This record gives sequence, structure tokens and C-alpha cells, in this order.
Amino acid sequence: MKKEFTRSLLTLICLLTFTLLTSAQQAAKPKMGKYGCTASHYNSRTGMYEYTPRGFVTLNSNGSYSYAGFKKPSIGKYSVDAAGNILFSGGYLDHGKAEKIDRPNKYFLVFPTIPDNRWTMGLAE
Repeated sequence: MKKEFTRSLLTLICLLTFTLLTSAQQAAKPKMGKYGCTASHYNSRTGMYEYTPRGFVTLNSNGSYSYAGFKKPSIGKYSVDAAGNILFSGGYLDHGKAEKIDRPNKYFLVFPTIPDNRWTMGLAE
């Protein structure tokens, strides 16, 4: 009886571990598609936040991205870390990071040449 309980407990632990690892791997992949970028700025005169659209980032399944915020799109590559954050290399977002936040398909985006401190990036399509 004790062996059966131990075996059942070990099986349960293995299943839970597998489930957690599988869901973590799934969470690490962002959805492919077009993400709208928005800058926010607090206006102390009005006491309100102002939101300014800053173009779109399109993530492609081959690991490339394009940023459409200029007349000619800027193209680079991206990778995803274990936490599900998107790391950009090349193009306008070079050395940038889109950090996952608590809402689905939504990120805080920072990169060296950013003019507005931090943007939000959310799936548009």
C-alpha cells in the first residue's frame, strides 16, 4: 500500500512538472502579427496622461521583425528569452527589449534610441 501511494505521488509530481514546463514554454512564444506601439506622457498641467501612436512592429515566424514608424520600414531580427520577453537586434529597435506585462499580448518596450522613455506594444491583429 505504501509503495502504491509513493508511486502515485511520484507520477503526480512528474505530471505537474511536465504541465508547468509545457505551459512555460508556450508562454515564452509571442503571437506573430502586428503590434501597435504607443508612447505615454504625463501632462502635469492637465493632470492627465497623453497617448501618442508610434507606429507598428510586425513579428514574423522566421525571427525577423519590421518597424513601420517611418516612410520606409526598418527591418531586424528578434529572439525570445525564457521569460517570454522579446529581444531585438538590428533595425530601429536594435538592443531593445519588449518586456511581458500582466496583460495578454502586451509588452513594455525600451530601446537605446527611444525618444519617449518607454512605449507599450500590444497585438493589433
